[in-house]
Order: sequence, then structure tokens, then C-alpha cells
Amino acid sequence: MSSVTREPSDSGSMSETARVRHGSGGPSPSLAVVEAIADLAGVEPADLSDEGVVLYEHVDPDALNAIVSGRSDADVDVSLTVAGYDVRVGPESAVARRSRE
Repeated sequence: MSSVTREPSDSGSMSETARVRHGSGGPSPSLAVVEAIADLAGVEPADLSDEGVVLYEHVDPDALNAIVSGRSDADVDVSLTVAGYDVRVGPESAVARRSRE
């Protein structure tokens, strides 16, 4: 399940974020990243490539899944930028935010 929220940023402006939980019968971490970015882009995950967003051009999805999946420790925190979106993947969810650039 995903959710899009608006949060205040460090500069005081509002920032739109999307959070998608992964694992436990949900999507894989890499698919959670795709779903979060699609939520922010306002498109279906399958249509992200039409928006110029292709995850494997930025990170190996299998490697991301291997790093994050099955890890219960809170030390798992992967950060990356994907086509203008800042993404953080932790042990339970992926969070995407539009880059400030």
C-alpha cells in the first residue's frame, strides 16, 4: 500500500513524498521504489518508462532487493537518485521525494 503526503522541507517549503511498504507479502524493495515514483509522477508503474524513468538505468534491481530483503536490522538504509527523485529504501519501505535540483 502506498501513500503520497506533503511534508515541510528544511527550507520551509512543502515537499511531496510517496511511501510504499515492501516485503511481508508486499512488493519487492525495487518494485516499491517504482510504485513510489509512479505515485509522485501520477502514472501507473508500467507507464514510468514513458515518463523517462527506468529504474535499471540507475540501480540494479536484483542487487537492491538482495541488500534490503530479509534484513530486519534498522541499519539497512539505501539512498539513491532516480531520474529526478530522491529515494530512500529501508527495511520496511521505500520513500521517494522529488529532487530539489
